Amino acid sequence: MFLIGLAGCQSSQPSTSLESRTVSKQKVVTQASSKQLSRDGVQDVNWRIVKIKSQPAKFFNQVPFIRLNSVSRTVTGHTGCNTVFGRYDINTTQKTLNLTAKAGHQSCDQALAQEADLADALERVSRFQLNNKQLYLQDRTGQILIQAEQN
Repeated sequence: MFLIGLAGCQSSQPSTSLESRTVSKQKVVTQASSKQLSRDGVQDVNWRIVKIKSQPAKFFNQVPFIRLNSVSRTVTGHTGCNTVFGRYDINTTQKTLNLTAKAGHQSCDQALAQEADLADALERVSRFQLNNKQLYLQDRTGQILIQAEQN
């Protein structure tokens, strides 16, 4: 009975022509490409987290990663279990980076330790080094907290 109701809702929507849907898609693509993406090699890149505090990053229900979005100055990503979201400030000339990020609250088996280490590491990041397709997030003394590679 639920499926019948759902089908009824779908059939009551006005139909759109293929031409208007194509135009809408073109507008979306044009709007997305009109935003200037950073060319510094750090921002606007999906970084797969390889190590957290010298320990291999583990896959739980998704690959751990972070992304620094230059337009909105937001950090997004995944711990391996939960989403990561927050804000950041970066100075690419001085190679400084300050993150304010939090993770969701879903519980994954044995993910708690990695999530705690990642949250602590993200909070302590103050510098970065970029070497080819490797990103090293460091604390103020230069200790590598997170190692990531470009997807």
